[in-house]
Amino acid sequence: METVWLDIKYGIRLLWRSPVFTLTAALSLAIGIGANVAIFSAATALLIRPLPGLTDSSRLVDLGRTTRGRGFDTTSYPNYLAVREGTTLLSGVYAWRVEPEPMSLSGPGGAERVYGTRVSGNYFSVLGTAPQIGRLFSDSDDRPGHDQVVVLGDALWRQHYGADPAIVGSTIAITGRPYVVVGVAPRGFQGTTILESELWLPLSTQASAGADRDMFHDRRITWLVMGGRLKPGVTLGQADAEARSIGESLAREYPTENADRGLRAAASSVFPGRINIIGGFVGVLMAIVALVLLIACANLAGMLLARAAARQRELAVRMAIGAGRGRLVRPLLVETALLFAAACLVGLPIARAFIALLLALLPGLPLPLGIDLAIDWRVTSFAIALSVATAVISGLAPALHVSGLALVPSLKADGPGGAARLRLRHAFLIGQIALSLVLVVAGALFVRALDRAAGMNPGFDQAAVDTISLDLSLGGLREGEGVAFIQQLETRLRGIGGVRAVATASDLPLDGDRMSFGDVRLPGAPAETNRDEAPIDWNVVTPGFFSTLHVALLRGRDFSEHDTAASEPVAIVGAALARKFWGDSDPVGRQIVLASGLSSSGTRQARVIAAAADAQFVSLGEVTPYIYVPLAQQYHPRISVLVKTSGASAIPAARTLVREMNRNLPVIDARPLSQVTAIGLVPQRIAAAVAGALGVVGLLLAALGIYGVTSYSAGRRTREIGIRLALGADRASVLRLVARQGLLLTAFGIALGAAAAAAGAQALRSLLFGISTLDPIAFGAAAALFMLVALAASYLPARRATRVEAMAALRSE
Repeated sequence: METVWLDIKYGIRLLWRSPVFTLTAALSLAIGIGANVAIFSAATALLIRPLPGLTDSSRLVDLGRTTRGRGFDTTSYPNYLAVREGTTLLSGVYAWRVEPEPMSLSGPGGAERVYGTRVSGNYFSVLGTAPQIGRLFSDSDDRPGHDQVVVLGDALWRQHYGADPAIVGSTIAITGRPYVVVGVAPRGFQGTTILESELWLPLSTQASAGADRDMFHDRRITWLVMGGRLKPGVTLGQADAEARSIGESLAREYPTENADRGLRAAASSVFPGRINIIGGFVGVLMAIVALVLLIACANLAGMLLARAAARQRELAVRMAIGAGRGRLVRPLLVETALLFAAACLVGLPIARAFIALLLALLPGLPLPLGIDLAIDWRVTSFAIALSVATAVISGLAPALHVSGLALVPSLKADGPGGAARLRLRHAFLIGQIALSLVLVVAGALFVRALDRAAGMNPGFDQAAVDTISLDLSLGGLREGEGVAFIQQLETRLRGIGGVRAVATASDLPLDGDRMSFGDVRLPGAPAETNRDEAPIDWNVVTPGFFSTLHVALLRGRDFSEHDTAASEPVAIVGAALARKFWGDSDPVGRQIVLASGLSSSGTRQARVIAAAADAQFVSLGEVTPYIYVPLAQQYHPRISVLVKTSGASAIPAARTLVREMNRNLPVIDARPLSQVTAIGLVPQRIAAAVAGALGVVGLLLAALGIYGVTSYSAGRRTREIGIRLALGADRASVLRLVARQGLLLTAFGIALGAAAAAAGAQALRSLLFGISTLDPIAFGAAAALFMLVALAASYLPARRATRVEAMAALRSE
């Protein structure tokens, strides 16, 4: 133990004597470790760490609807009841509304927007959740006609009610209706999803909230996520087989509604049915940060090998006086371990900064997220394990070199093995350059994709457009009242200085969501005509929508105030939908059938009054068949008002107007349209920022490696350079001789890295918006950048070599 302590003190002294080496090595490793820890923290929060308030979460499963054996979607209420009654392998099956919905919570200062989730009565019991105070729901709470009850979240209880336990049993007003508070959920509880709710209501309250009662009877209306708990001894495979069997039975029993539909079970996740997508993106980020750590390890291994070579005589003297090979290797390993211990300690604060950067890259999202990126024991253990593993990898080469040291040759000026060491350093450098190039190419591809996205014309103008999102039902407004409210709000907004145009839409462009109210077909065509195709996207709008967003009407007229519920049903079709139904013929005046499940009038015929230019409303680069109907004829309470301004934001004035017109109606969200459309580019922005920032780190490390190898090589060739100069070689030829080696190594690294980047870029195809994975600009720019850096890094030691005096060089050894 005493010798180990001496080795530690000796290692600290050596590192202290080489501050540049120590700082460079520790900082590069700390950046690599910190980046890996930050992404692992995100992976842990999204994919690994069990959510609070759940009992034995490993026994929970998600149940999803499939179409022809594919997908994992929401299901209908009648099918949920059938699964709940038909299962024998699950101890319970629960259901919840697909996402938290905005609600209004009445208070002394007016209505406040909160997010609530409607759940089945057995939701909490199947999850194994215990109340913080009071009780949670039971099956009897989820029956029509039962007293309306609510469970509060911990945050809402503390912030809004001061953590008063007397709130249990009291009545509060949610969306204008009385609810009895029966309990408070445990701290941090958000169910099985990262979407954060502030309160929970029974599913049965959906009907009393004014929803279509067919939601509880029609098997075609899919609005619920299902989950369950495995009975003791039951495996996931067995539960999945049973779910498939139940799905087949439902398809046979209800062929009209459930044909080609099935069920499957999967391990519970915070992204039901989308775990592969999220896991794939996190995997891309982990691969990017892992490359940085490999680059740092290769750089450190090369530097440690050079230090070991510089200490060759010292180690040979130790061996001559009786030190064993293990005694020689141990100080090197201790020195490496000290470096990685320092890197680990510095890496954790860097990880926190990196996490803050990731969070800063996220735009404001329309739904509340509860993601805890805390550095807990899992993340800390990962950091320590990563440090140990990389220390072993980095210290392996110098340790093997020292263990194979030959005594007598090592006591000479330059014993055998120098060339082998240099070749090994060259190999490390080539690998380092190759990995760095992969990072830079990945960053360049993402930047190119973002640049392409910014330069794309989505078919609408989002500049200087503010959005104010409302749910009119929260203010107690029914259909006629809601239409009148919007008309009055639009009129008053147009009177504000600087407002150029105002319109309303049920669906905002590029907001990451899509809306389909039902089937659209030609008269005489059978129902479900488009069943095998992607659903036609709908938008419910008011007059002026197209002019506000500068969407051209190719022919026909816009909606007007005369298109009311009492007038002839009308519609405007997108050009893609017009081509789908009528080819190149003029669609104006044609009749179409709208089978909307949200319309009080049900299926109806509408006359096409215009064709609008195609716009990329669903996702960039994708034009889908689109239909527009007037709000007065297809009422939908959840809408967004679009305000085109001359520059100054209209959001503060719009908030004031809404509060003046209905103090019980909260504004759900308000932001510029440019922020709404940015949501779809979040993965690209994060990946570009991560790859770009870490690519710069990799480039600097590669430059350091090129400089070190060129300097070491030039030092070993001092006598050769002296002879060349003595024989008449000019300084320019010596400059080229020394610099050529760094440039050749860089060229080898670029070739290897380009091949690796071309292979790895295939995994990024879905994120690149039409940019080729072999984009010549990205690859060419990265290669040119590395050659410029290599030239600069090689020039300095080469220039120093040209200043060698011939006679001094010949006497140097």
